[in-house]
Amino acid sequence: MAQSPVLKGVTPVIGLPMTSTASGSESPDQFYKDFTAGQYDSVLTNMVKAWADNGFTTQIWRPGWEMNINTMPSYAGDDAATRADWVKAFQHIYTVLHAAGAAEGVNIEVAWNPAVTNYSHAGNVIQSAYPGDQYVDIIAADVYGDVYPYGSSTHLYDWDKSGQVLDSSQPVYDSSVQQWASDPVNLQHYYTYPASNQWSLDGSDGHATTLQQLIDLAKSAGKPFAIAETGAGNTHDGAGLTDNPTFVKWLSDTLHQSGVNVSFVNIWDSNSGGSYGFTGSTDNKPLEAAAWAQHFGDPPATASDSTSTASSTASGSSAVSEAASVSQPAAPDAAAAQGTMAVETAKDGFHFNSAPTETNHPGTTAPAVGVIGNNAFAFQEHADANSGSRDSFVAGGDAAHGNLAALVNEAHTAATGHDAVIDHSVVNADSASAHQVALHSNFFSL
Repeated sequence: MAQSPVLKGVTPVIGLPMTSTASGSESPDQFYKDFTAGQYDSVLTNMVKAWADNGFTTQIWRPGWEMNINTMPSYAGDDAATRADWVKAFQHIYTVLHAAGAAEGVNIEVAWNPAVTNYSHAGNVIQSAYPGDQYVDIIAADVYGDVYPYGSSTHLYDWDKSGQVLDSSQPVYDSSVQQWASDPVNLQHYYTYPASNQWSLDGSDGHATTLQQLIDLAKSAGKPFAIAETGAGNTHDGAGLTDNPTFVKWLSDTLHQSGVNVSFVNIWDSNSGGSYGFTGSTDNKPLEAAAWAQHFGDPPATASDSTSTASSTASGSSAVSEAASVSQPAAPDAAAAQGTMAVETAKDGFHFNSAPTETNHPGTTAPAVGVIGNNAFAFQEHADANSGSRDSFVAGGDAAHGNLAALVNEAHTAATGHDAVIDHSVVNADSASAHQVALHSNFFSL
């Protein structure tokens, strides 16, 4: 499977939920305790083996991603005791995944992957749920261009017009989020300090987690840094930023200026869970698309020059997430991105999504694209076809726990012959997991 034209050279980033959302499931805290007790060790081991058996010699896992968002399945908890159990579970998962990788002769990387957020009941997640340097290979962040500034939506402190200072003696206020967000200076300030208000850069009283804080953690711990999910142009926040190049440039500038070693960047290019798609003909985001290409590189015109291929396809015209390099961006060429494989060349190619050309294997039948929700077994069934055992992938044969074996960022992987299709769920994805992505490119550094 890893040698297929679509997936050759691709490194999977695998989202591992640490709980189940199925009806009748035990509490999240009990799941964390069960993980620590080793109840799911065979599940983890068999998942590593399934990926290895399909030719993926490097696997990046992100257990309990966005653990500081209370709507996510693997939320670390409001109280210190639950967060302590979450940390112990993560540490155990790390140990088991690495042991399984060693047994299979594959390279395992485990990412600790919170979200950038302007408030969390779990507090600043670095302080409340970091498992320790010895249990983390990559520090990752999920960061999006949505804006939810502190203050009244009809009386917002305009950072730019107030002189770009806190508590200006001549404050200027905007009467709507749209008015406030129309100024790129306000946006850049918000992206850097998402919990800022008129009087403080952190109005959350220590409950926010910023991108810079996560970058600083990676640098101090000597770990590579990754953007596991990112996207812009969503309009659900009321700001009306349909075409938002400001966020893209800010993200690129922040990564470059920080000097952090960047492992990978996954860009959410889909309208499932929000209007983040930017490469589709109906997305109408020319400025944002050009910004991604300018600041994160652009794909070659054909797949024939590729040295490695990033994932993926779209179902119909809908897009799925891709990855990007932030080193030595190539000249923009949006037209070349359409209808071509997503390709990385010499670690400086930007990965748009596209459907694979089926003429490469005219004798094979294109695989059916399906969906996978929090409790589906699509990938598990694919793995069973290779392992010959479904029971080995279900903890105690309990369907309520089966998602622990199969959720790959809600991406359904199916294989027929030498072809594969990766597609994000547009049916079963719920609001708590609307931003999950599929696969990404090989490593690169700034």
